[in-house]
Amino acid sequence: MLNPGTPVDLPKPQENAAAVPLAEAHNQAPGLSAVTAAIILLTIAALYFGRDIFLPFALAVLLSFMLAPPVAWLRRLHLPRAPAVLIVVTTAFALICGLSVLVASQAVNIAENLPTYQQTMQKKIRSIRAAAPGGGAIDRTTEVIEALGEELSKDSTPAPSSKPRKAQAKEPIPVRVEPQERNPLDTAREMVAPMLGPIGTAGLVIIFIFFVLLEPSDLRDRFIRLAGSDLHRTTEALSEAARRVSRYLLMQLIINASYGVPIGIGLYLIGVPGAFLWALLATLLRFVPYLGPVIAALFPVTLAFAVDPGWDMLLWTLALVVTMELISNNIIEPWLYGASTGLSPVAVILAAIFWTLLWGPIGLILATPLTVCLVVMGRYVPQLAFLDVLLGSDPVLLPEQRLYQRFLAGNIEEAIEIAEAQVAEESLLTFYDQVGLPALRLAEDDGERGVSLQDRIKVADGVRAVVHDLRDQLERREPADDALPAPGWFDKPVLCIAGRSDLDTAAVAMLAHGLESRGIGARSAPPSAVTLEAIGELDLNNTEVVCLSYLTGKPHAYARFVCRRLKRRMPHLKILLCAWNLSPDNGTPEELMTNAGADAVAASLDDAVRIATDMVTQKAPAMMPPPLPAEEKARLDALQRSGALDARRGAHLDRIARKVADAFETPIGLVSLIDESCQLWKGAVGLPPELDKTRQGSRDTSICGHVVAANAPLVVEDTARDPRFADNAFLREQHIRFYAGVPLRAASGHVIGSLCVIDRKPRTLNPRDVKLLQVIADELMAELEAKADAASTAAADDGGKRYPDVPPGHISPAGA
Repeated sequence: MLNPGTPVDLPKPQENAAAVPLAEAHNQAPGLSAVTAAIILLTIAALYFGRDIFLPFALAVLLSFMLAPPVAWLRRLHLPRAPAVLIVVTTAFALICGLSVLVASQAVNIAENLPTYQQTMQKKIRSIRAAAPGGGAIDRTTEVIEALGEELSKDSTPAPSSKPRKAQAKEPIPVRVEPQERNPLDTAREMVAPMLGPIGTAGLVIIFIFFVLLEPSDLRDRFIRLAGSDLHRTTEALSEAARRVSRYLLMQLIINASYGVPIGIGLYLIGVPGAFLWALLATLLRFVPYLGPVIAALFPVTLAFAVDPGWDMLLWTLALVVTMELISNNIIEPWLYGASTGLSPVAVILAAIFWTLLWGPIGLILATPLTVCLVVMGRYVPQLAFLDVLLGSDPVLLPEQRLYQRFLAGNIEEAIEIAEAQVAEESLLTFYDQVGLPALRLAEDDGERGVSLQDRIKVADGVRAVVHDLRDQLERREPADDALPAPGWFDKPVLCIAGRSDLDTAAVAMLAHGLESRGIGARSAPPSAVTLEAIGELDLNNTEVVCLSYLTGKPHAYARFVCRRLKRRMPHLKILLCAWNLSPDNGTPEELMTNAGADAVAASLDDAVRIATDMVTQKAPAMMPPPLPAEEKARLDALQRSGALDARRGAHLDRIARKVADAFETPIGLVSLIDESCQLWKGAVGLPPELDKTRQGSRDTSICGHVVAANAPLVVEDTARDPRFADNAFLREQHIRFYAGVPLRAASGHVIGSLCVIDRKPRTLNPRDVKLLQVIADELMAELEAKADAASTAAADDGGKRYPDVPPGHISPAGA
């Protein structure tokens, strides 16, 4: 049957794959009506009492799945169906008979040598007892137990008394029954009777196989008519079940053969008697889930123990079995299947127990194919949907329902695991929007139906624990590996307020973290901050946007109260109303915004983060591009003559950049040159890989351009607070928060670029450090110009050529 991990993919039908509305998914579940339960019980009873008929028929159908492909192949050769079926069934029967003869011969050979094997086993057991620690104690314990058994088995009748008895009991008359002489007919009947059952079953199976293969379309049509009038769904279910069972049997046969053949070859090379028998047994028994491989391995291992006086054969046999199990379970099965079984592991075990109790050992072999058919029926027949829930391997709860259940159960660790897996698969905001908020909506809706306050508090506490864990993970990331802007780009201009409950507080925690992940600093406030007594004392310093969070379906009155009082205090304050659970019966978001007096309404966390970000960034000053120096043409000529563009200077400039970055303890150091339209990083350390490849950027977004234009050092302690750079998209994308640069002055006095250090967090630089940076820049320029003059003199001596790397009057955008 099916080993653990054996896959049979069972995709759901098209109509069931569509998204289910949250309320329906939460409130509806496949049920088992009384009529359906009664029909199921009657069906089970019929299968049990009619097993003499149903069992051969089930075996015939199962074998027909295996024999149908060769019949179809013969039909494609224009052979009539009846001869094709006769040839295939006869060939299969002959093959089975031949294998049976070989197996019988192997078994007879092993049986003849059993006395020899018994002596070998006895010697080994004696040697084990002698070599085991405390062997004498084991022998003495055995003798005591045997003595006690003999004592207990003695006649417990008391000894006869010496006193005379009043009455003498009569002795019973012994009676001996003589067996009747047996005639040859009775002996033959006793020998043949046990064989009639299996022979009759085999005959019925063969007859059913002929009928199933001869009239497959007629049987299918009758089953469709019996199932009902929905031809589409019934046809899909039958086709799906037939395809999945056929694929399962074929793949399982290939897997079992890939296991049994190497086992047989290995046992033959090791020298274990009956290698062919054990190989065939291993192939067949692997159809039995869980127990089959163990039973198949038990026979050759025991025989290896009995045959060889030493231990080599046993150890080699064990190594062979373990190795083949590992290869089969971990390599061959995943490679051939590549999907899940469609049945949960518990369902496989329960199916094996159920069908074994119902039909005996044959039911154990049929358990998985029959259960696969039942699961397929459960996915297509609404009345049997509970079978898919009980036996299928697909999750039966939506992600938000799973998360909500873990919170109710207090299983925070598993809830965190679910959250981490969802975030790793999708994104943080997607998890909050599609799983976190829906889980809070379930808690809010259940609260309106009477769920206790303690349960809702557990859910809120669980959500906050998940947010705390995800925030820690985000903070532990290396900035270079983080695609999101650094948290706190705009300090903390957003205040997120929970409207009225602990669930709103949990939603606020997710919203604040979502804003932080987009570089917008946010503060949080509990519902007590907007009560009538406390709202006047609410700290609104440096606050630009307030986000009000409500999970109730009717937030109108609460939101109107808070919005009016906040607007009285700060008329220009932007208010974003987050109505996470607004029902259509309570009006549209536009009506709610007008009624409450808010500036915007968001129904999803993604919309809330986007709207709040737009509100904050609209207040940031526009980016200020660097102005052009007065003598731009002369400056460009000075850049050309300086020799800084010489490609041979690149390694030296990189070393200078590294030294200044190490000296000032910053992650980035640059020797930046300002071209006509570009900034060229001829010396650099700490650049992201994509920038390190090109070593250039736009002059319009360059801070170094401001150093060149001002011809003076420039220190920006926090680019997010500097009006010139707060809205600089390049700086935000690269997480640049601190900049300190000094001019690279040529001998003519023109500034060709800057020597700068950069950090991803705000910091300061004292005037002494700025002077030191300028000294290094001046020494670097003196060195570069000296080398350029020397190269120019040498070129003049060679015929007036300038150094070949940079043609006269040309300034390359690439700088090399």
